[in-house]
Amino acid sequence: MNVNLDDIYLFTQTVVHGGISAAADANNLQRSKVSRRLQELEKALGFQLLIRTTRTIELTEHGKRLFELVGQSVEHIQQGLNVMYEYQQELSGRVRLAIPSALMSSAAFNAIITEYTTRYPDISVEIENHQESIDLKRQAFDIQLLPSVVKVTDDSYVQFSLLPYCSHFVASQAYLDKHPPIATIEDLQQHRLLTNRYNANLLGPELHLALKSDDLNLLRSMAIAGNGIAFIPQIHSKPALKDGLLTEVLPEFTHPKQHLTLIYPSSLFLPNKVKALIELFREKFK
Repeated sequence: MNVNLDDIYLFTQTVVHGGISAAADANNLQRSKVSRRLQELEKALGFQLLIRTTRTIELTEHGKRLFELVGQSVEHIQQGLNVMYEYQQELSGRVRLAIPSALMSSAAFNAIITEYTTRYPDISVEIENHQESIDLKRQAFDIQLLPSVVKVTDDSYVQFSLLPYCSHFVASQAYLDKHPPIATIEDLQQHRLLTNRYNANLLGPELHLALKSDDLNLLRSMAIAGNGIAFIPQIHSKPALKDGLLTEVLPEFTHPKQHLTLIYPSSLFLPNKVKALIELFREKFK
């Protein structure tokens, strides 16, 4: 690891003066040069030190640690930098994921987490339920998975498309036998519709949503029980269709294709343990 101590000095000046422009002025340098040297320092270390906004800067956890190290002797600084570098290479520690509740119960996701924790027993995995886009850096998450209909709040994050899928209407035959026939989308106005928050945006406002839940298992179970027509991903209803528990409604109707999006910070700052999990997602969902 080749780290320029002059770059570390410019990093401390940026923190002390509260911004790149102020640090450049204090050291009679061009702002672009200070910014470039900070980027070289981050590249050499392998992790992000600063979260840059229009007017201010904010330290990442690694940035805080480096700023604390600067107060030590040069020998201690080098030791600390080595520890931080080794952290990036290790396949141990903690990985944090933010995913929608609907994905938590999916067989594919469970298979990925099971294989990952089996391959890397020294890595602990924390999974939290988040339905909307979050700030990975500030909230200390490594990866987020979201349906493509959700806008990612930070365009600087990598967004990798996984698992294209379509949704469709399904109901039990018992429900269809007891309620008015359905030949067009407009006919659905006379029926109870069951869907989740993401698919709800694909339906017209004239349709009545009797239930909106992020639990796809609940939606499928209610449709099987004859409590309405579910609008859910095809992959989630496929087993019930095969077993004759559900029937497709309006099979000729074409619904917009969606996909899951894998979201993570720039690959320059990814520890090996996070890279390993990303590769596993790509391998299983390609």
